[in-house]
Amino acid sequence: MQIAAFADEINREQLTRAVQLATRWGVGAVEIRSLPGGRFPRGTAEELHVAGLLITDAGLVVSGVSPGLFKCAVEDDEVTSGIAELLPRACEWACQWGTERVSIFGTGRGDSPHGSGQFPPQVVDTLGRMCDVALASGCRLVLENEAICWGDTGAEAAALIRAVGSDRLTLCWDPGNSARAGAADTHAEYEDLADLVTHVHLKNFNAEAAAWSLLDSGVIDWSRQLHALTLNDYSGYLVIETHTATEPANVTPLSEAGEKLAPLEANTLRNLRHLRALLD
Repeated sequence: MQIAAFADEINREQLTRAVQLATRWGVGAVEIRSLPGGRFPRGTAEELHVAGLLITDAGLVVSGVSPGLFKCAVEDDEVTSGIAELLPRACEWACQWGTERVSIFGTGRGDSPHGSGQFPPQVVDTLGRMCDVALASGCRLVLENEAICWGDTGAEAAALIRAVGSDRLTLCWDPGNSARAGAADTHAEYEDLADLVTHVHLKNFNAEAAAWSLLDSGVIDWSRQLHALTLNDYSGYLVIETHTATEPANVTPLSEAGEKLAPLEANTLRNLRHLRALLD
């Protein structure tokens, strides 16, 4: 298994700073979501070109890209234009940056109950069209389970992927998101979806506070999850997606090269250290 981190979970404003810290911390790969010009692949070609050079010149690789397609309703006009314009552009730049992995969402579920599994046929058709576009562009899509979307829990995301076809679409497994969507036991869920997992996002969720937490606290037992991934011969990326800039109480502030780290930077470093300890 290989460790990566979302660049904007290290520093949300400065890609240069995020890359610098990732390099210092020995993280060999970054995942790209937000850039100064907006959500990838929005922004100018020049900005995307410079971002790619910054990453490769630092000796890093891109573990995947997240263009945010789609969290709106499947009937929204944004879906049609996004499939026609943003998805091909995302694939083009992903390939230029050396990755074929593009994460997507199952479109917004609105007021439908979590984990219902009753996703509309239009959602399956739309995801299938997206897979066709990505494959024609040299990329592969991974569906991230996300609480506000169809495919919110791991179980529902797995059912959605199997409806589309697991030869075309695989799972970006995010147990933290599944817990937020109300899954009672993400470890039991994993047993039924392990064959679909090609990418993993790491964060944790404090159900009592309904808030994101560091990897070493919350409802996800990451030691157990990593053990299960190992048993299933998972060899892909483990991508740190901290999601919280709230530092735990009574912790020692972290510094890097004599400079105090900002809260999000510090939390991502804490998550990195915890992950490495679990993998040792």
